[in-house]
Amino acid sequence: MSPEEIQGIFFLECEESLASAEQGLAACKAGTQDSDTVNAIFRAVHSIKGGAGAFGFEALQGFTHTFETLLSDVRENLVPITPALIDLLLRSLDVLSDHVTAARDGGSPPEDASLIREMEGAMANAQGANAQGNAQPSEPEPAAATHAVTFDEDDMTSDLDLDDLLNDLAGSAPVAEQEPMGWKVHLRPHAGAMRNGGEPLLLLRELAALGAVACECDTTSIPALDDFDPHQGYLGWTYLVPQDVSEASVRDIFDFVGDDCPIAIGTDATIPPTQIEPSSTRPAPAPSAPKAVAPAPAPVAAPVQAPAAAPPAPSPAAPAPDAPAATGGGAPPAAPAPGQSIRIDLVKLDKLIDTVGELVIAQAMLAQRLQNENVQSVEELTLLESLTRDIQESAMSIRAQPIGSVFSRVPRILRELSASTGKHVNLQVFGETTELDKTVIERLGEPLTHLIRNAVDHGIESPEDRLAKGKSAEGTLTLSAEHRSGRILIKIADDGAGINRARVFAKAVEKGIVAPDAIMSKEEIEQLIFAAGFSTAASITNVSGRGVGMDVVRQNVKDLGGRISIESEEDKGTTFILTLPLTLAISDGMIVKVGDQTLVVPLTHVVESLRPEPKDVQGLGASRQMLNVRGRFIPVVSVAEAVGAYDAVDNPSQGVLIVVDTESAGQAALLVDNIWDQRQFVIKSLDTHYRNVDGVAGATILGDGRVALILNVDTLVQGAVSSGYGLEAA
Repeated sequence: MSPEEIQGIFFLECEESLASAEQGLAACKAGTQDSDTVNAIFRAVHSIKGGAGAFGFEALQGFTHTFETLLSDVRENLVPITPALIDLLLRSLDVLSDHVTAARDGGSPPEDASLIREMEGAMANAQGANAQGNAQPSEPEPAAATHAVTFDEDDMTSDLDLDDLLNDLAGSAPVAEQEPMGWKVHLRPHAGAMRNGGEPLLLLRELAALGAVACECDTTSIPALDDFDPHQGYLGWTYLVPQDVSEASVRDIFDFVGDDCPIAIGTDATIPPTQIEPSSTRPAPAPSAPKAVAPAPAPVAAPVQAPAAAPPAPSPAAPAPDAPAATGGGAPPAAPAPGQSIRIDLVKLDKLIDTVGELVIAQAMLAQRLQNENVQSVEELTLLESLTRDIQESAMSIRAQPIGSVFSRVPRILRELSASTGKHVNLQVFGETTELDKTVIERLGEPLTHLIRNAVDHGIESPEDRLAKGKSAEGTLTLSAEHRSGRILIKIADDGAGINRARVFAKAVEKGIVAPDAIMSKEEIEQLIFAAGFSTAASITNVSGRGVGMDVVRQNVKDLGGRISIESEEDKGTTFILTLPLTLAISDGMIVKVGDQTLVVPLTHVVESLRPEPKDVQGLGASRQMLNVRGRFIPVVSVAEAVGAYDAVDNPSQGVLIVVDTESAGQAALLVDNIWDQRQFVIKSLDTHYRNVDGVAGATILGDGRVALILNVDTLVQGAVSSGYGLEAA
């Protein structure tokens, strides 16, 4: 694996760690401040710090070190958790996210000096309050931490003179007299530590930061110069750790390198033995007993080693009595723990999805061929159809991700908006585990951000106005997601002033969007906010006012094959409802015939289908017909007229009416000649292969090889109802 690929994995892990820390801090803000939550935040920041040091991101590492130190004091109960501290930690996490972005994109690191001073001030204030007089942290660090050492990932060589390093590291032996005041940690980095980016001196500096002091450096395994391999690890250390430092704090330092840097803890434990790996420049020799080291002392009482996987080069020989148990070889690797995962290149996953789509088409073609040849239903064909659907659902589930990855960005957006608008907003999230396609999630971030900014800037009132209306000074924003009828429903609701329809209409008239004498329903007025260039903001700010955003939201949602609707009540709030497909690749639909055209109606819109009696269809005006569905009348829409088909049925009693449900126009009845089939279809974008067509969501290939258009039911019905076309009344 190349360094670039390893670095890519690091940034993916950074995203996961940032999300974990964000979740933990949100829990702390909500009142869940137990040790597990604080430890989860600490581990997330610690993981980022370890990788930052390995890849040489000095600005990221420096900021994360201060952040981690503060979190360490928090979990050691040295710094109390208060609302002010949580706010500081959240702001620090925001800057940490900016640092990660800058490191990934090669940009300039964000300004963090003032925030670092705040974090250091929080620690200093807590130490002053506790005032128990432990001045060890203010003493100079041991010599091991004073040299800047760099290990190049290509040759793993150091620019520090070896003799100077050994003298410095071993020079603090006199502190051995302080043994009763602490406990010992013995460690020996192996070759894998440097190969995996775990620079040994960074680990030693971490120990020094906890107050540990090097009291012994084992140099007995260093070979002659001719036999020296810069890829190997020959040195071992013993550190004296202050009594008030927990064992967990020490073990956390070595989580990133695992078994490549074994440790032993205890007064009777000894430095782990040297482990020599085969050189990467020549074939590995056959396994043999490990190279002899200094004679082992009497068996120790209880050596302890950080839990990790088996070492890279196991040896069948039994370990020396003083070696930690896991440094021996020969044991088979442990079975994968439940819930383990692997990373897959997205290109490979897309290829799998495309192949599954072609499988669906091939299965449909086979079924069509057998039907044309009057072959009766075959059990094997039914089994093939079932297996094809199972494969398709499994492949799509691989791409599915929880929408919580999008919702997790919202707290930071609200903090930024709170700082710029002076409005404090309480966030409520429901259904964050709801899953949908990764592509949909990636393209959902921008419209969701626009809607949230709009809700805070235009919807939620200022604290003064809210108090005057009898509301709490703090507004509430609610995000929710749920599956419904094969689609996902996302709601963004606020408890603000609602949409002032009179103001919206007046602004639309002012901008020439509608005529002054236009007669519009409440729903139509609300839809005006999606018009290009429309804005009711009194002034242009960095939040809103330029008339761009809401039209972008609607276009982005339409591009995803979804729709957006509004529910608003004056002084009670506004809710934006996004209805999106779970995936953009494969769906279910009805294959219908309309004159000379074969079309597909997505099944997610279909309520029912029926053949009406003449008495069930009533005329309305000169060009409309309405269908009586159990006492409720809905408009009849001619699909043939909408798509320009020829020789289609124009009498509803002679065709089939498909009752569909839409977000913008409610229910309607689509008139088609007949229904041929109901099956899965693979969605092909018209934009990619042709151009965008109103009323058409895409195209698909049928079982007989023909291309059929997929209807955009919402756009088709809305256009038919608003323009007044339909069926001429009999």
